[in-house]
This record gives sequence, C-alpha cells and structure tokens, in this order.
Amino acid sequence: MRFCLVTTFFPPEHFGGDAIFVTNLANLLVRHGHHVKVVHCADSFRLLAGGVAPSPVPVDPRVQVERLAIGWHSPLATYATGRPFFKPLEKILSEDFDVIHWHNLSLVGGPGALHLGRGVKLCTLHDYWVVCPTSVLFRNNQKPCTNRTCFRCSLHYGRPPQLWRLTGLMKKGLESLDRVLAPSDYVRRRTGIGATVLPHFIEPSERAPKPDTPDYYLFVGRLEKLKGLETILPLFETRKLKVAGTGSAGQRLRDLASPNVELLGWVPHERLASLYAGAIATLVPSLCEETFGLVILESLTQGTPAVTSSLGALPELVQKTSGGWVYRDLVDLERILADLDRHPRPTISPTLQDFSQEVHLARYFEIIEECRK
Repeated sequence: MRFCLVTTFFPPEHFGGDAIFVTNLANLLVRHGHHVKVVHCADSFRLLAGGVAPSPVPVDPRVQVERLAIGWHSPLATYATGRPFFKPLEKILSEDFDVIHWHNLSLVGGPGALHLGRGVKLCTLHDYWVVCPTSVLFRNNQKPCTNRTCFRCSLHYGRPPQLWRLTGLMKKGLESLDRVLAPSDYVRRRTGIGATVLPHFIEPSERAPKPDTPDYYLFVGRLEKLKGLETILPLFETRKLKVAGTGSAGQRLRDLASPNVELLGWVPHERLASLYAGAIATLVPSLCEETFGLVILESLTQGTPAVTSSLGALPELVQKTSGGWVYRDLVDLERILADLDRHPRPTISPTLQDFSQEVHLARYFEIIEECRK
C-alpha cells in the first residue's frame, strides 16, 4: 500500500513526541513492505525552535521524506487562516495514495487541507489542537484549562487569536476524514469529537545493563513550565535527579536546582536506554493534560517504573501497564519517593503487549479496512 504521512514536525526538525511517533510508524510500515512518503514543514521548526537544536532520530532510508521549506511566511499564513497557503500540498496529495494520514497538522496545512487527496483519510490527535489554539489546554501557561478563555489565553502565549476558529472550518475539515484516531481514551473523551482509540506503540529495545543499586531518579522531556519539573525540585535537595532535555525553562531550572540535580541537556535517542536502565524511577510530573506518555513505555522497556502526576492520560497508561505510581500532590509524591529510597529495585511486572508494534499495526489496518467499506 502507498501511505502519505503529513505532519508539521519531523526529525531532525522536531520537538519530540509526535515526530518520534510518525518516524516509528513510517519505519514500521516500510519494514512491512509498504511505500511511505512523509511530508513536513521545515519552516515551522525554524520559526519556533528558539534554542532547541535539530535532533536526529533514525529514519529508514526507504522512507521518502518531502521537506517543505518555502519561507517563514508559510506557517504564519496557515496559522492565521487554517489553510495551506504557499504549500504545494494539493499537488503532493494528488498522487495515488491508498492512505493519507495526518498527524500534527497545525502549521503544515490546517483544517483547510483535510479535503485534499484521495484514498482513506486518517488523523491522529497527538495534542488538543482541534479544540485548543495553543494545543495544550494549559490556560495562560499556568494551569489546566477548565474554563475556556481562548482569546485571552492566545494573547498570553503571545499569539494572535485565530479568527477562523469562529467559522465552521474545523468542523468541515474533520468531516472530510474517514476516521479520527486518539492515542488514549482520555483524549477521546476530552476532545469529544468521536475519535477511535488507537494507542501509540513502543519499538522493541534491548535492555541496557542495570546497576545492582540504582541511585538516581530521571526526568526525560522538554524543559517547559507545563512539564512540571520545577514543582518537584524541592524534593531533590538530597536525592539525585538526572534531567535529559532542553527548552525555554532550562536556565531557570539551572538557577533553582540543587547540586544533586544534573541537567544533561539534549541526549541522543540511542543513549536514553542506559539512562532509563540506571534510574530508580522515571518521573513524569506534568502540569498539563498529557495525551499519552511515550516516556513511560520507554522507561518500562528498561525495567524501570514510572511515577506520574494525575493529569491527562498518564494515570490511564500507568493503570494499563501496571508500571508505576500516580501521585496527587507533593506530599503524595514524597511518600512514594521515600518508599523507593528504601527499596530502589522495586519488583514490577509491566504489561506492554497492548503497546506492541504487532498489536498497533493489526488494529491500524483493521481501521483502514473499516473505512474502505
């Protein structure tokens, strides 16, 4: 089959989660004999990168990558209008694809591009962009959104309001799709647009050597306020914490962190396995409503449990994998960490079968066949 995966970010010009998933899906499909083209907007990364450097992720050489580099005006026009201005998407998607699968479409095409092309049309909700202009449901960059104030919130993030959201463009675009996919039941319920749940998958990985007595905790992710790392730093005055990632909050975290907190910066993907394996637990202290939690799966493949906040899809993933603990507040987190300090090699039996490549691919093709009927 011929697939076209369309996304805003793709390695090396990306910020993490959604781009890594698209890479893994593209690699998986070509390994199973399918033709895959990935289309992404390099201009968007240039526009938003700030201090984030491009970070490579292994891409199978059989994956055909079309990098759109038209100029900074292209993603800005898409942001302002919800349409793929200046991008040759109509020409690209006129090719004879069996499946057109949209991922992060916010700056590569917007809802005004969803009618383009033929074949089965899918869209995966990697974030909340279909219902939130900032994509993260984190109101005023302070707390989870429980009271929609989109106009003021957009201004707080330094973005002009998207007036096209007051029209029926999003609804019309979504109606052009054969199926919307959500990585968790939480996202399906939170967006309320009738999505089909298809969890992300984790690629098989050899276990790295694990020390007899791990002596540090681990955080892997972007250094941004909504990821919550700053909130847990007071618990690491004496405990060791290693932090892998970069972001706009990096300097503030360096100023606040005790000498026991080691900020490693960006860590190559191939080095993460040994970091996970050497940790007592991986911490996911997000303040926002995460849509999934790939870090949890990566940690569990190395036999290391996860300790997460109670927001978004994180508790759902911890429950389904039996791979860790969920905390409600810092008192609860301190209790969990104190127990782990005493028993740094907890016995866990994570269940990862539902997140395997085989299960994901089988359900993926079931959905495609359902759409064809």
